Amino acid sequence: MLQGTRCALDNRAVRNALHGLQPWCHGADRQIGARARTCSRSSQCKNLYGGSRTPLCRSTRDRGGAGRLVTPGLIEAHAHFDPPLPGRPITPPDFPYPGPNTKETLAGVANVARTGPGWIWGMTDAVFDDPRNWRQALDAVAPNNPVLLTGFSFHSMLLNSRALEALGITDGIADPIGGRWGRDASGRLNGEADEAAVTIVSRRAMPADPDATLEAKNLRQGAAAYARWGVTTVHHMADELPLASVRAAVERANLPIKWTVYAWALPQFAISDAWREVDTDGGVWPPRTRLGGLKWILDGSPLERGAFLLEDYTDRPGWRGRSNYSETQLREILSGALTSPYQVAMHTVGDAEAERLLRIMGELAPAARWRSVRARIEHGDGIFGEQLARVAALGAVLDQQPIHAKGLMVEGGKLIQDARLGGRADRFTPLRSLFAAGVPLALSSDSNNADDTASPFLNIMIAVSYPRRPDQAITREQALTAYTAGGAYAEREEAHKGRIIRGMAADLAVLSQDILTVPLETLPATTSLLTVVDGAIVHADGPFADLGATLHP
Repeated sequence: MLQGTRCALDNRAVRNALHGLQPWCHGADRQIGARARTCSRSSQCKNLYGGSRTPLCRSTRDRGGAGRLVTPGLIEAHAHFDPPLPGRPITPPDFPYPGPNTKETLAGVANVARTGPGWIWGMTDAVFDDPRNWRQALDAVAPNNPVLLTGFSFHSMLLNSRALEALGITDGIADPIGGRWGRDASGRLNGEADEAAVTIVSRRAMPADPDATLEAKNLRQGAAAYARWGVTTVHHMADELPLASVRAAVERANLPIKWTVYAWALPQFAISDAWREVDTDGGVWPPRTRLGGLKWILDGSPLERGAFLLEDYTDRPGWRGRSNYSETQLREILSGALTSPYQVAMHTVGDAEAERLLRIMGELAPAARWRSVRARIEHGDGIFGEQLARVAALGAVLDQQPIHAKGLMVEGGKLIQDARLGGRADRFTPLRSLFAAGVPLALSSDSNNADDTASPFLNIMIAVSYPRRPDQAITREQALTAYTAGGAYAEREEAHKGRIIRGMAADLAVLSQDILTVPLETLPATTSLLTVVDGAIVHADGPFADLGATLHP
């Protein structure tokens, strides 16, 4: 039995729980409180993730006599933990998508305003199709209440005069780098906030939390939910707070699972400001947590038609979306990535934005240099065809969210991909082609506060079935590998976790059902019966419930 927190478990309770199991496995030799066995290796996974296929152990019996699948701890490679919006929500009649239309939204705001003072908020994409001056429209129905409406993607917001005043945003404010404030013909703010301006609004609207107590509670709740799914590492895309405040919240939270933070780029005067925030962090991060890198939002999403496309949106002729950064600024972002010790993560959705990104990467440095950087491309829906080989050559990692590929219904019963992209939708968001091209893939949820869409098993089900593009569906083992070894590779930690082999961290999950064989539609019901991080039990249920959780050193 190996000692310490490195593969294999030094926790006596875990050893006893797994003792006697006879594993059936894929992967390399290992010992996890069961007999070690030599298994096959996959050259494809070794090429993509720097090691053998994800080792899995299927036991013949557990403490309750049932067979269980033991996997490496799952890795949520893209999650958010935003606090709730301030005040009282309007009641949307068509929630969750596309939300209330203009008439219904204004009526909902007016109804809430009549109940008294205070903030009012709503979530809808439908109103963003209405070009009216929303500051004036919201002022008319709620002249005494601050009002904030947000799109589902959180790339755009609408505010009234009271909200702008409460947040200290005046007509003289300059557009932030990477975002913009909407204005009328006279230059007065019209209430619209896009991209980096949304981040400014969100942070100013947050309730006061000087000692990070509220954020720490939010993170603890999220970590507990993830542990129940067998997730042992979360990649936190920290848009809600500046880096120093995130670190304070993480320290106060004393999270039971591993936490990798990607700071949110919000440069004040120059692109270099954001890189300086991470490069000079200097903070001591608590146990099990680390600073992974810096995330940039290069374009928007198809929901609000902000993703930058090579051709017009099908449902808005003459509009292709836009980049959030000029070509000069994108060069500065990528130049910073070449010199920083921290990783770059780039939200890139549209095919035009993907093409621009790959072109500039190629112009700035040879492929071998980029392979050492291992840039992260978040989402990457518009990467397909010949671009896949270029991504593979540059050594970039694609972090994809199957829940996005499922799509949302818009007016007329169309999937949003078809409404926005028309026939091009059949080329966007490939999965199987990524493996064929040798592009390293991580799967994640892009969820907020570990909501229902965060379940790894829901996302695995979608990736394996892929109803909209069955030709791009992947196997269950490929999906599980992308949720384990793929997530570790995405954060440059493949030498430490993501597989159950000698020398790796003892992060694993004993699942409630065998996700490689159960009926596909039952996958979302999967939970973890035993979740272990660095050899310590952080969640125990069912036949393992009496083990409880052990404290980390």
